Amino acid sequence: MTRIIKTIKGRKYVYDVKWDPEKKKQIWTYQGKVKKKTDLEKLKGELYSTILRHVRIKKKDMREIMNAIQEVLVKYESHW
Repeated sequence: MTRIIKTIKGRKYVYDVKWDPEKKKQIWTYQGKVKKKTDLEKLKGELYSTILRHVRIKKKDMREIMNAIQEVLVKYESHW
């Protein structure tokens, strides 16, 4: 079996390809899209700036919100 990454319209997809001797042809099995690694520092900065731009927050609550965002990012990173 061979793993092939095929680009279609700018997106990358993963296929497993194997030879079927009975049918005398290749069998292509779709495995999913190629996942991009997320830059967590960039994501964290975007979350902070979005919150600060759209929500009024007291300074005393800002630390709690930053800690909550950090916890979410840690769980996101460990999940993916």
